[in-house]
Amino acid sequence: MHKIFLLSILILLISCKTKSSQVEKPAEIIKKTEVEDTITFDYDSKISELRKQLPENFILKSHSCFIIASNMSEEETGRLIDHTIAGAEDCFYNNYFEKKPDELITIFLFKDDNTYRYWAKKLYGDTDLSRFGYYKPSKRVMLMNISTGGGTLVHELTHAFVRYDFPDIPSWFNEGLGSLYERCSMNNKEILGHTNWRLPELQDAIRDKAYTSLDLLTSTNDDEFYGDNSSYNYAQARYLCQYLQEKNLLKKFYKTFRDNYEKDKTGKTFLEEVTKLKLAELEYEYIEWVKNLKYSD
Repeated sequence: MHKIFLLSILILLISCKTKSSQVEKPAEIIKKTEVEDTITFDYDSKISELRKQLPENFILKSHSCFIIASNMSEEETGRLIDHTIAGAEDCFYNNYFEKKPDELITIFLFKDDNTYRYWAKKLYGDTDLSRFGYYKPSKRVMLMNISTGGGTLVHELTHAFVRYDFPDIPSWFNEGLGSLYERCSMNNKEILGHTNWRLPELQDAIRDKAYTSLDLLTSTNDDEFYGDNSSYNYAQARYLCQYLQEKNLLKKFYKTFRDNYEKDKTGKTFLEEVTKLKLAELEYEYIEWVKNLKYSD
């Protein structure tokens, strides 16, 4: 009887020890993961700073890694935050990106061209502006003329996110990807770019034999891409991204290029890898595809 009692006590102690170790280990892992994945933003300080710079008619809101400053109505501001900004973020991190911004980004939403230009000059001294809007990575701000539509907002959001996920992305791919979403649809965390106003310039270049090669495009540095031929470069890069999208290869190309950037900083090797075509063969197919595209407002 005494032996049986001692044996029961021993079994109970072993059982308690096993259960305790099974509980503690997952708790440690969960705690560590929460610490690593949580980014805390000081929204209040940034909003206080902006409140000193902007008049009372500006709405100031926080969302994700953004502070939104808007001189539009509450309803319009809320719609852009809920559908365009939040929707694009969901799509981008479902489709492409992994690393999220770890610092606050300010988005200015201006209701018209006059206030857009006035505040761009007053806040940052900028006068030579795109009529649509722009992103200043050095200041972590986006300034949007929303009267031209929301397409440029999604374009610039692409730049704001990709800067953290693929910081070395070359200009041709950065602008090609951003331009793809100037006209887009977002459903179920999937984003698709649709043919837009940049098409005629590319088709005219092909027709007039002014077209330059993908080899040249992917070899451009920043000065060359944004130089005298920038409008054409944007169009060519944009439609290369749309071509890859139509072949269901754009996501694969992005991730392959990002993860292997040091092996080929132009991306040509990875274009050939994901399409299984030599660059000259890809170019032929791409040009024929572009020729047959149609665009209407």
